[in-house]
Formats: sequence, structure tokens, C-alpha cells
Amino acid sequence: MSLEKAYLFQGISKPTLERISEIAAEEAHSAGTFLFHAGDPAGYLYLLEAGRVRLRVGDKGHIAYVVSELGEAIGWSSMVEHEEYTSSAECIVPVKILKIEKNTLLQLLEKDPPSGLTFFRRLSKVIGQRLVNCYKDTLSVHGKRNAHSYG
Repeated sequence: MSLEKAYLFQGISKPTLERISEIAAEEAHSAGTFLFHAGDPAGYLYLLEAGRVRLRVGDKGHIAYVVSELGEAIGWSSMVEHEEYTSSAECIVPVKILKIEKNTLLQLLEKDPPSGLTFFRRLSKVIGQRLVNCYKDTLSVHGKRNAHSYG
């Protein structure tokens, strides 16, 4: 997968994309493998190339989200100044991912402010959409009453 196909990296300048491609490592993981656990140091951003990854939160591992789209981000906690991942990421089937070290990525984005702004705008949209999906899921479980958004 080329980075420009990943939503987060669409609109990033070509030179910056090339530098990010150089630091991205492709990895393959078997079903049942965890990319990270909640509480692990948040040091990497992952992009899905193939497969599906289940994100779990809480002590009992409630499913929060399933990542299944090509180029979808996993571990975005690392990019928003969280020191630890807030969920666990388990490969449901064999998975291929691109793994990008957060500090190096941040340095590259800081050297190209327009690309950095584009990246973080897109990241905020991803986070916002997942929040809206959580609201909808909560409403579907508890019955749709007054669908207020508090964000």
C-alpha cells in the first residue's frame, strides 16, 4: 500500500510522504497476535494494509471498534500526546500493517507545517467519527431517546 492511499496521509506533500515511506516498516502478524495492549507505551502509529484488527477497552476487553479498511489508522493515541495506548489491538485474522515510529513522524510533520496541519485535521476527523459511532452504539444499546451530542 502506498501511503497516499491512507486517509491520514492524503494531501501530504510528496517530499514528506517519501520521507515517511522511508521510516514505515511493513509487518505481518498472525491471528490472535496483539499489536499492543492498553497501558503499553504509545510509540507507534499503525496503518492497516490487510486483515482486521479488533480494538478492546476496559478490564473485560469490551470491543470498541474493528479496523478493517485499507489504510485505516490504529494506535492514534500515540499522535495525540498520550503516553500509553488506551485500548488493546488484537489481530482477528492474519494482518499486514505499516508501523511508523511516532517521534520521527512528528519531526517530519513539524518540518512541513502545511502537511502537518493536513495530517492533524484528518486525524481529528477520524477521532470525531469514532466518537460519533460510539454515541450511536450507546444509543442503540440503551434505546434511542434524546440523541444529544456533548462534543
